[in-house]
Amino acid sequence: MIKIHEWEKIITEGKAKIIVPDPELFKRPDGVYEPAWAPVFYNPRAAFNRDVAMVFTASYFKGKEYFFVEPLAGCGIRSIRYVLESCGIGIANDIDPIAYYYMTRNIELNRVQDKLRAFNSEANTLLNSLRNEGLIINYIDIDPYGTPIPFIDSATYAIAKHGVIAVTATDTGPLNCSHPNVCYRRYNAICYKTDFSKEAGLRILIGALVRRATSHDVGLRPLLAYYHDYYYRVFFLALKSAKTADSILSNIGYILYDKDTFERTFIDEKRLLEMKPSETRDKTIIGPLWIGKLADEEILANILNYLEKHINEYPYYENVYKLINMLSQEYKINVPYYRYDKLFGKMKKNTPPINIFVNSIRESGYEAYRTHFDPKGVRTNMPFKELIDLIRTF
Repeated sequence: MIKIHEWEKIITEGKAKIIVPDPELFKRPDGVYEPAWAPVFYNPRAAFNRDVAMVFTASYFKGKEYFFVEPLAGCGIRSIRYVLESCGIGIANDIDPIAYYYMTRNIELNRVQDKLRAFNSEANTLLNSLRNEGLIINYIDIDPYGTPIPFIDSATYAIAKHGVIAVTATDTGPLNCSHPNVCYRRYNAICYKTDFSKEAGLRILIGALVRRATSHDVGLRPLLAYYHDYYYRVFFLALKSAKTADSILSNIGYILYDKDTFERTFIDEKRLLEMKPSETRDKTIIGPLWIGKLADEEILANILNYLEKHINEYPYYENVYKLINMLSQEYKINVPYYRYDKLFGKMKKNTPPINIFVNSIRESGYEAYRTHFDPKGVRTNMPFKELIDLIRTF
């Protein structure tokens, strides 16, 4: 029988129940719970992040047992859910002894001792040691507070061939160019504040992680990437081949952005080097970053299929379905989205309802979709000059 102290509370998330210090005791003066103030980190706002992870692993591994490692596990909620909701077995680790204390109790509370072990180690040290022991790790989930950069080298070293590395980045300020110097320092990329900064940030993140992995002859191919609330999230397929790593590097490039007209163009490094100074004089160069697709269409279809079969069993997956369904539409187009209100403002036109604008693009024979990045964002394959001509007609 696990004793629950008077300063603790049992919280239910998904199929898991966990003991955490009572969130009511760690609220800011404005009444909002602050996870960083608690003795052990548990963030209820990240529940959706964990929901997507459960759905991804359940559909990707097709209900078969897989071995995972979560090197920054906190109270252990994510790892416990992997065991209970997607057939995972593995290791939950945290360097904080208080986190380890709660992990061990929560593992016992959920009766998953036979499928989940708690470790109290530094994250990189653990990953490197597991690889040296020859352990085959199918899935690594890196969910840090801030940037994932310090953990990507050991993760690419430890992951098995064709394993999956899931990465969260909560330092959205640097990535979306609110802090350009920090972005350059952490991700070695030049950013610029644009109307599509949220997508540029995701592409900078992917580009930095891909480049870091290729130095170890590992090609990271994005299977699913998205932005939500206060973080970026990417699921990578790890392909351990120098040839494949070289191939994946062809998706690293730049965005050529005209800050006066809002036109944006993907360009690879070779083409950029060939351009004349006159071609780039009035343009802003953003990057290096990922210019390839942000998701694998088959992966998205498999997730949707899984959700349609299990939504009654897991009703809290409904918002995951909405996201994945939206991504399956907008990611058909690999062009950064436009803030349509900015375009109309630039043309000194009154802004129509967004759905009317989207339908007008479709009636012109092109594809157009709303984007999950921004409620005022539109993704379309209509050439920019034609898009501007269409706006003139409003």
